[in-house]
Amino acid sequence: MVKKAIVLAAGEGTRLSPITKAIPKEIIRVGKNPAIEHVLKVLKAGGIEDVLLIVGRKKHALIDYLGSGERLGLKIYYRMQEEPKGTAHAVSLGEDFIDDDEDFAIMYGDNYFTPYKTMKDIVDFHKEKGGQGTLVLHPVDDPTRFGVVDIDDDKEIHGMVEKPTLEEAQPYKLDDHWLNIAGLMIVNSQIFSYIDETEPGKKGEIWLTDSIEMMRKDGNRFYGFKFDGKRFDIGTFESLREADELELERKKENNL
Repeated sequence: MVKKAIVLAAGEGTRLSPITKAIPKEIIRVGKNPAIEHVLKVLKAGGIEDVLLIVGRKKHALIDYLGSGERLGLKIYYRMQEEPKGTAHAVSLGEDFIDDDEDFAIMYGDNYFTPYKTMKDIVDFHKEKGGQGTLVLHPVDDPTRFGVVDIDDDKEIHGMVEKPTLEEAQPYKLDDHWLNIAGLMIVNSQIFSYIDETEPGKKGEIWLTDSIEMMRKDGNRFYGFKFDGKRFDIGTFESLREADELELERKKENNL
């Protein structure tokens, strides 16, 4: 069973300035609730019980809001990423939180997913495939903002690249779109040894997709779960607005 998750919430949210000069982007409301609450509800819907939140400086409001996690039916722990060294480095801070040979979830703290119950389907898919990792994928028209993958008919992943140029992304194009790594995945604890070997990429950051690709090339199987619900990363005003409108409509339709 997948019982633990590491949530990445250390980013500064510069694209949402000046709002993020006052509050962390993870507690900006999407509908009636902070974005981070939607993230945690997704994880809980999949059976997650313990969450390690990786935070950056000036995130005290986020910690104060979530506290121990008891209100949300979770146990939440915290660790600080002192400097922005990339997603792989952030995940590595949780190595002692995860047991040896344990599968765990990783989710970005600025993600909005609906429906929440999708997480149970992701966990079931991961068990069924029996690989060392499952990446949640979502179609996008612009691959340059994301990590994108090459996938076969059995949903096995055969390559990935982080934030490519349009030229670099062409081999990964599927029909008229690309499959984006949607900031949610399940991986085995073996990933930590590959993070240790990962060289810094663009901007000097250590990217999780590079560590995963190294692990995959070493003979570990990764599969892609194609998510057909709605997903936004709320890192821009446009995506925040779209997520907010969708959440308010969902609440209205369900009389919540």
